[in-house]
Amino acid sequence: MVEQAAEAIVGAAARGVFLPGDRLVEAEIARDLGISRVPVREALRLLESQGIVVSTPYKGMRLMQVSNASVAEVMRVRLALETLALQEALRRPGGPERFVGLRRFADAYAHAQETGDPAAVVAAEEAFHGELCRCSGNAPLAAVWNSLARQLAVVWGLGQAARSMAESAAEHDGLIAALERGDLKAATGLLTVHVNWHMGFDFEAALDQRRRQPSG
Repeated sequence: MVEQAAEAIVGAAARGVFLPGDRLVEAEIARDLGISRVPVREALRLLESQGIVVSTPYKGMRLMQVSNASVAEVMRVRLALETLALQEALRRPGGPERFVGLRRFADAYAHAQETGDPAAVVAAEEAFHGELCRCSGNAPLAAVWNSLARQLAVVWGLGQAARSMAESAAEHDGLIAALERGDLKAATGLLTVHVNWHMGFDFEAALDQRRRQPSG
């Protein structure tokens, strides 16, 4: 139940119910989820350990802040991890069958677009890139990526409206095709373009615009 509560909080952030810097009130979240406050409290502590929630004395728990600089920092780390994942995945024995699972996650992302649910799209994006890191066969690498995944979910939720989901899906497909034919250079180039989109997007302006939107 703790993990479910954590996922619900991240999903709400992806939908814009919670925006970066917003206070997260334990009692209100528990009421909305229809559960007791205990699992919500533990979920908030879990998210705090992952950098998604920040606890400030006298101010309570708040969703992580997002700035252009902080996004750039996370994306540089993410790109380094996923680039290493590509290298190690292609060093493993086998052919295109190594990436059958990755293809399934790419298809799931394409289907998620049809739901119209931002949280479903963000979850599918997270799952695709998590699988990419698991393809490396490097457990510590995958664990480090997982520690960033929920921070990425908050960022993706904020920038999703400006990102072409069809373009993102095409980039997934191109990346898999490059991996299947063993072309590390092409795969690395596609991954770099895919990740670096975030460097050119003004997350601070997007957040300001979201805050100006009337509620309800």
